[in-house]
Amino acid sequence: MAIYMDKILVRQCKYRLQDCCSNNQAEQIAILKSLDQLPTLADQNSRTVVIYTDSKVTLSLLKNNSIHSFVIEEIRNKVWHLTMQNWSIHFGWVKAHTGIEGNDVADKLAKEAAQDSDERNTVYDRIPTTTFATELKMEGLIKWQRQWESTEKEALYRSFFPMVQQRLKMKIPITPEFTAIVTGHGKKKSYLHRFKLTDNPMCPSNEGEQSSEHLIYECKILEFQRSSLKQHITAGGGAWPTTKSDLVAKYLNAFSQFVKYIDFNKLQ
Repeated sequence: MAIYMDKILVRQCKYRLQDCCSNNQAEQIAILKSLDQLPTLADQNSRTVVIYTDSKVTLSLLKNNSIHSFVIEEIRNKVWHLTMQNWSIHFGWVKAHTGIEGNDVADKLAKEAAQDSDERNTVYDRIPTTTFATELKMEGLIKWQRQWESTEKEALYRSFFPMVQQRLKMKIPITPEFTAIVTGHGKKKSYLHRFKLTDNPMCPSNEGEQSSEHLIYECKILEFQRSSLKQHITAGGGAWPTTKSDLVAKYLNAFSQFVKYIDFNKLQ
């Protein structure tokens, strides 16, 4: 934090925050501490102050009256008390890393404070809510992943989507055909035979049971569709046959097209 009076640097302050604190919290603490400094300045005649920050997020939070996070509320309260003492407080934004002297001095002080390993110099140690939310989410994903890896069910689906986090980020086509291929449920003769809905599980190609693996990698009836999929994969430097997980992780569009053109009615 750098304080100027009549364009002259009169005070420099640096404050260490706990490592768990966010950049936004650091920007907000700098503003709060600068407000604390105002009553201690030697020149009390001029009580008009402009506080500049390069954090648009902080300025937006201060304007949003529905936001009541701890430091933002502290800043608002401090501004109110100073206003009652005839201070006129204004806020402005400056672009970072553009050679503005005061901003460069403040950045240098912030870096020095961040490198200070002495815990006694820490002025703020509240963990941001976003950090809690992120950690809880990660703990949940780790637990979910363990359960996913240890379950004895849905082995086929797991072979397509071994990583829970990766699956959550993916946008996959939700069609009966795609669902049947990646889950093993419905449409295929191997599945229908289990429920006595067809006489046998064999594919009309007479090369084996009509499973997802058979349709993707072996069935001669689908050779034309498969050739397009293989060409797409090998043209990009991939190898055929590729894994089921790579089919959805790396080649989802081409794989979706392959599945789209499977006529399950003709394969019965």
